[in-house]
Amino acid sequence: MATSPEEWYRSLPPITRGYMTASFAATVLTQMEFISPYLIHLDFDALTGKFELWRLVTNFCFFGKFGLPFVFSMFFLVRYGKELETKRFEGRAADLLWCLVITGAIQVVVAFLLIEMPFLSQSMLSVFVYLWAREYAEQVVSVFGLFNVQAFYFPWVLVAIRVLMGGSPMPDLVGIFAGHVYYFAEDVQGVRLKAPAFLSDALDSGTRQVPNRNFMGGHQWGGGQRLGRD
Repeated sequence: MATSPEEWYRSLPPITRGYMTASFAATVLTQMEFISPYLIHLDFDALTGKFELWRLVTNFCFFGKFGLPFVFSMFFLVRYGKELETKRFEGRAADLLWCLVITGAIQVVVAFLLIEMPFLSQSMLSVFVYLWAREYAEQVVSVFGLFNVQAFYFPWVLVAIRVLMGGSPMPDLVGIFAGHVYYFAEDVQGVRLKAPAFLSDALDSGTRQVPNRNFMGGHQWGGGQRLGRD
């Protein structure tokens, strides 16, 4: 068990730790006015007209300035991201990162086609919660100590709470949709959404032996030797 903040931080799995670090950095930089939120939000005109491609990533990292909503967001990110990464994606950090890329792309498409959303961080958080709820479907969750609910229904309870508090349900619904598309493809249809080899080699090389593969993960067969040759 971690005995100091540094040990606790280092004990987090890599993707959860990296996402939390990026989110904290985005909040610090905007809070101290080193950068403006307008520089990192999802702006399709800036993407296509000025090629500000970083917006495709940074819009997922800003959860707002310091305050209670930010604290709750970080709690949810660490709580459900950590459990998801250490169970469903155990030893497969690259596959979790690839999951975020896929579900993030789905969210960006929805934001482009259906509803304008400058930041998709809350939607990505809903992806974590939705996939966690599917993985721990039978577990009983205490909602703020007020009542218990089966984990399977937990994402929908959070949507209802947001609506009751006067917020829009759209960020949560977009994240649930993206998470369900990923879940349906992998768990229902059996489509293995495996990370490309270069991600696996970079993130998982210390946790498992990586076979001889080509760029996208397929096996790279050697030239061999013809039978009968000397």
